[in-house]
Amino acid sequence: MTERTGIRPEQAMKMLRTMRTIRQLSERIIPLYPKDVMETPVHLCIGQEAVSAGLCIHLRDEDLMVLGHRTHGPALAKGLPLKSLVAELYGRTTGCSHARGGSMHVYDGEHGIPGSSAIVGGNIAVSVGLGLGRKLLGSEGIGVAYFGDGATDAGVFWESLNFAALKEVPVLFLCEDNGLSNVMPKSEHMFADPARIAGEFMPVYRADGTDVLSVYEEAGRAVAQVRESRGPAYLHCTTKRWMQHQGVLEDDLPYNPIDPEKDCPIVRFEEFLLRTRLATPGELAAVGEEIERDLDEAFAFAEASPYPDPEAMEV
Repeated sequence: MTERTGIRPEQAMKMLRTMRTIRQLSERIIPLYPKDVMETPVHLCIGQEAVSAGLCIHLRDEDLMVLGHRTHGPALAKGLPLKSLVAELYGRTTGCSHARGGSMHVYDGEHGIPGSSAIVGGNIAVSVGLGLGRKLLGSEGIGVAYFGDGATDAGVFWESLNFAALKEVPVLFLCEDNGLSNVMPKSEHMFADPARIAGEFMPVYRADGTDVLSVYEEAGRAVAQVRESRGPAYLHCTTKRWMQHQGVLEDDLPYNPIDPEKDCPIVRFEEFLLRTRLATPGELAAVGEEIERDLDEAFAFAEASPYPDPEAMEV
C-alpha cells in the first residue's frame, strides 16, 4: 500500500469502519450458521471488503446499485442498516425485505438499493435500465451494476455494455474479480480479459481490490466520469475470496492460496493508518469494540423480532 496523502482522516475511518463491520459480521455468522438459526444461504465477503468500501464512499442515496448474490458487503457499504440485514438473515419481518428475500435478495430503497438478483449476471441489465431512468428523469444519480467476474460469461453482460455505450447511459459497471466462478478458475472459462474488451465500449479503470485506497482512488475517477459525462464506465477490481463460494467454510482450493497478512485489506489499511498517523492503536481498537456492540444489538434485535404470519407470505 503506497503512502497516499490525499485522503481525509474522516474518510479513512469511515472506510475502515465499513470494512470492519463487513468482516466482523461475517465472523459472527460463521459459528452461528451451522445451528440453523438463519433462514437463508449466505455468501460471505471475507477478503473482499475493500471493493465495496472503496466504491460506496463515492456514492449517494440517489445512485441506484443492484447487487448479485454476494450482497452483505456492498449492501452495508451503501447504507443498509446492520439491524435490517441481520433480521433478514434470520427471516424476520423487521428485515430489509420483510423476510421475503434472505441474503441474496436485499432491498433498501432509502439508500439506493432497489434489489439484488441471485441469478448470475441478472442484475447487470437492470442497473443499466435504472441508469437510463436516472438520465431520462433528469436526476444526477447514476446506476451501478455490482457483479463478479463469473458474470462476465453471461450474454447479458456484453449486451449491457453495448446498450449503455450506444445510448450513453450513466451507469458504472463494477467487476469484483476474485478469479473464481464458484470453484472454477478464470483460465477454464474466460478466453479474454473482459476489462480490455470493455475498453472498446467505455473508459476502463483498474484497482487492486485488496487495497482500499487503490479502490478509493480508481472508483472516485470512475464515478466522476459517469457523473460528468452522463455515460458509462467500467471498474475492474482484482481481489481474493477467502471462503468457499457459499456457506461458512474456508476456501481450500489449491489454486486460490491466501496469505492472511498480504491479502487482507483490513490489515493492510490499518498498517497504513498507523504508519501515516491517521489513527492510533487505541482508535483502531475502539472501532472494533464499537462494532462488536453494534453486532450484539443487531443480533438481539433479530432474535427478538417476529417471524412473518404465513398468510402474509402468500402472493
